[in-house]
Amino acid sequence: MTDSESGGSGVENAPPALRSALDDYLVSRGKGGQKQSGIYRRHAERELGKFVTYLEREGIDGFDGIEARTLRRYIRQELLGHGHSPRTVQKYYDYVSAWLGWAQREGLIDTHYGIQEAAREPLPEADTRKEEHQQTWQRGQRQAILGHVDERAREAIEEDGLDAYGPVRNRALVYVLAYSGVRGSELLANSQDDRRDGAMWRDLADGCDSLEVLGKNQRWEDRSIPPQARTALERWRTVLDPAPEWPLFPTLHYPSLHDALDAAGVERAVSGHAEIFDALRDATGRPPSITTDGARRLLKRLTDEADIDVEAGYLQLHGARRGVGRVLAMQQGADAAADQLGNSVEVVERRYSDILAAERAEKTGEAFDEHDG
Repeated sequence: MTDSESGGSGVENAPPALRSALDDYLVSRGKGGQKQSGIYRRHAERELGKFVTYLEREGIDGFDGIEARTLRRYIRQELLGHGHSPRTVQKYYDYVSAWLGWAQREGLIDTHYGIQEAAREPLPEADTRKEEHQQTWQRGQRQAILGHVDERAREAIEEDGLDAYGPVRNRALVYVLAYSGVRGSELLANSQDDRRDGAMWRDLADGCDSLEVLGKNQRWEDRSIPPQARTALERWRTVLDPAPEWPLFPTLHYPSLHDALDAAGVERAVSGHAEIFDALRDATGRPPSITTDGARRLLKRLTDEADIDVEAGYLQLHGARRGVGRVLAMQQGADAAADQLGNSVEVVERRYSDILAAERAEKTGEAFDEHDG
């Protein structure tokens, strides 16, 4: 008997209001609708089914009963109580938090308790410092996520044409990260730094082969965009039809976009990304850039959807940069890696010492072969 037949997933036995909302959420996260569900949807259905079953046992029959203490109890009793690893506990909780975030955006709840510290307090701590600085996108991982965003973009373009904003933007962003080595903080907005409000289209060369960014040293610098990333960027420019001062990667978060409409003095009612962008364009307004935090959430979702096995849980922004540096250091040496990444040769030699040491070992062996031969 399957989980769905036995009620193991909990979705069929959920209280009606929650079941209906969960069904809507799962369809919204599926690939192409209810019948083509995708990896993320299957995992989310399983874990959220367990969550709504827990709510039913607790006598909670609607979103209004879900508070911070509800989530604390769920973490302690269900997630921590089953011997899951800290990483798995965090991943399973992220499904719950993502659902509650969707519910807030849909107007089903006023407060997203899932992101509050009071709710997250029991979650096990992880040392993300090492992960952030050491993760490297490996070739197989890079190919998997690129294949995934390619597929999603193609599906969206076939269905929506020039209204395929989300998947086409996501594909362009992932390609730029995967091949350019640009820091997330150089490319995207940072709510803690007024100077970093996202790279703009006017900063991108006409041929999409270079991008001027505010570097880590607070100086404006040019970053090369390799040919592999240019087609995705050009396609995104065609879909978005941006003004020069628009960010390369605007947010698609509706409340933030409506704030931009208000700031631009747009008073007419608009809905959907196409209408919003048209209204901003007519009013010479500017949508805000996606933030680095938003990009991290996006990469978490894409990693899950593509079913990529990553030790740190998901493909991180900094891991993409390190992946570029690793390829260049391996294939072309420290000087080429330093030039592309905007680092000193000394920094590259220190960070990729394992690759450079292996390269020196090969050259040393070749030297002895030539000498002794």
